[in-house]
Amino acid sequence: IHGVWPDKQRIMPINCPAKESYKSITDSKKIKLLEQHWPDLTSNQGSAEFWRYQYKKHGTCSVDLYNQEQYFDLAIELKEKFDLLKTLKNHGITPSKTNTVIDVEKAIKAVTKEVPNLNCIGDSSQTMELPEIGI
Repeated sequence: IHGVWPDKQRIMPINCPAKESYKSITDSKKIKLLEQHWPDLTSNQGSAEFWRYQYKKHGTCSVDLYNQEQYFDLAIELKEKFDLLKTLKNHGITPSKTNTVIDVEKAIKAVTKEVPNLNCIGDSSQTMELPEIGI
């Protein structure tokens, strides 16, 4: 997971005014689940600061629908529901194998029922990398 944020017709609000201050996550079960599903891949110090950052940047924009605890529960629920690595593997799409954008879109749409936002990097006249998928 990179982040979870509300999307109003392709406009993603960020840094909304916080109605309540962020509370550090102390539940060991929740921490374990978040470390499994939403780790900070850039730090070897754990993910607590990353989660704080993501909540302040995006979670505060959905506080009318989800409080902080519900926000993180939703992230875990969505990751489990839409396990994109498993979905891609089940459709024969694996790392280091060249696939078309259409193949990747079809595989993800089969599970999410929506066309994903694929963020590819590299030279479009050659093979590109897919570091991020938005659903």
